[in-house]
Amino acid sequence: MADIVLSRSHSFPLDVAKAKMTKMVESFKSKNPGFVDDVTWSADGCSASATGKMFDSRFKVNDTTFGVEVDLKGFAAKMAKGMAQTRLEKTVNEEFPA
Repeated sequence: MADIVLSRSHSFPLDVAKAKMTKMVESFKSKNPGFVDDVTWSADGCSASATGKMFDSRFKVNDTTFGVEVDLKGFAAKMAKGMAQTRLEKTVNEEFPA
């Protein structure tokens, strides 16, 4: 099971929800260039995976739900879980308010 799991229901049209997810993932990547090694998108843009030295993550969106799962790698990453989860929750809440 992932170390961090967040899921939100939404009422956005799918294209808007995909744009919000894209904005969130790309913003994280640009703000943390040394932290994110790679981002891979599905052909339909409804899911992405991002990897780095200390994490693997998966993002998914559909007509009604947005979700993200993060696997933390290593002791240092697991020690920073609370901080990482708080930061991720803030970002998700901005794009997909509960």
